[in-house]
Amino acid sequence: MAGDDAQNIERRAVTRKGIVSLVAVVVVGGVAMGLFSQFQRKMVFPGPQGVSTALLARVATDVGATELQIPTEDGETLYGWHRASPGASPHRVLLYFHGNASSVLGQLDLQDRLLADGWDFVEIHYRGYPGSTGIASEVGVHRDAMAVWNWVTGELGVPPNRVVIHGRSLGGGVAVQLASKVSPGALVLESTFTSAVDLAREHFAWLPVGAVLEHRFMTRDFAGKVKCPILVAHGSADSIIDVSHGRELAKLFETDEYIEAPRTDHNDALFEGVYADRYIEFLDASVPRGQPSQP
Repeated sequence: MAGDDAQNIERRAVTRKGIVSLVAVVVVGGVAMGLFSQFQRKMVFPGPQGVSTALLARVATDVGATELQIPTEDGETLYGWHRASPGASPHRVLLYFHGNASSVLGQLDLQDRLLADGWDFVEIHYRGYPGSTGIASEVGVHRDAMAVWNWVTGELGVPPNRVVIHGRSLGGGVAVQLASKVSPGALVLESTFTSAVDLAREHFAWLPVGAVLEHRFMTRDFAGKVKCPILVAHGSADSIIDVSHGRELAKLFETDEYIEAPRTDHNDALFEGVYADRYIEFLDASVPRGQPSQP
């Protein structure tokens, strides 16, 4: 009997130790996963450096941009710009989605070129970026995209087929999903990955990124789901998102046009010179310029 009691006590002790160990593993694992989730978010959505709301307001005044505050369906407010092309009627809008470390300040020369060609320019900052509320996530930025689309086609009153959606880098992953749900005049994917999973595997081949990556942005999965003219553009010397991604997207989406700019890295201006001309030609062919407004 004494032996049985001792065994029972030992079993209970072992069981308690096992439960304590399991709880410890769960707690430590939960903390680790929480930290990893935060790390992922900072890696995927680092945001721009040195961009304050004061700077945004000052530059907006300098370039004649109207600052926007656009509400989302889940209660966030998005900062953005609308730059109107003088005298252009009916409106043609280039709706731009920036890369993960960029802002409305990142493509001022392109904005000027578009305005000169009779295009309005609209861009928002994703949630958590300067001037916008909330915390960035894949689900969240897709909601942001729909919010600004609804603003352009609703409050601004622009017909969907007179809006071109342009996404650069991570913004291409945002743009392509939006384009699959609405009916834009055209889609531009600039320096975009086939998916964030594919890109992460290339940079972190020793990690099981396919199993743990939360923000996946499966651009390639939308091939065949976008029913409008498509332009894919990529720099041949892109050291962040290899040009193979652009080439693969061009094949998957059976694009109307593919631009590969030689000696162009990820953060170089791609649409310059002859490539800017080809870009504008694609836009104008997709959404022709309307008649000038009557006095």
